[in-house]
Amino acid sequence: MYLQHFGLRELPFSLTPNTHFFLNMASYHKAYNMLMVSLANAEGFIKIVGEVGTGKTMLCRKILNTLEEDKDNYVTAYIPNPVLSPKGLFLAFAEELNIEIDQDVGHHRLLKAITERLVEFSAENKQVVLFIDEAHAMPEQTLEALRLLTNIETEQVKLFQVVLFAQPELDCC
Repeated sequence: MYLQHFGLRELPFSLTPNTHFFLNMASYHKAYNMLMVSLANAEGFIKIVGEVGTGKTMLCRKILNTLEEDKDNYVTAYIPNPVLSPKGLFLAFAEELNIEIDQDVGHHRLLKAITERLVEFSAENKQVVLFIDEAHAMPEQTLEALRLLTNIETEQVKLFQVVLFAQPELDCC
């Protein structure tokens, strides 16, 4: 119906967030700009909270696309389903950073590999940003492990930033 009537090539209202249909309304524009400024200032943890269907995943993907176009300055990691154990989260992060590591690796070696890779990116003046969608679904232990993971830093800077996209349930924790 939409395709023929409006002369569209694809359906505009699918369940999958398609950034080609990003509507740059004032509220989204403000959130997008705030996120970009926060990332540029390396502000550590950033949390975006909203009800189901408010466009959190669309905003997440829009920011990811923007940063991926700036590969000279940013490295992005994206975890869409964080229902993981702490080690599972670390393995997922390592995979996103293109670290080749055995799934049976010990905790210390895994953290060391992540730290070494983050230091490499920092030496190249690349800012690493970890995006976690549906963060409200993270087990409490995994959320605490993520907090501790952000302790990886040099004397001058944090080695990566975290952006959490979540439903309001995250606020109660």
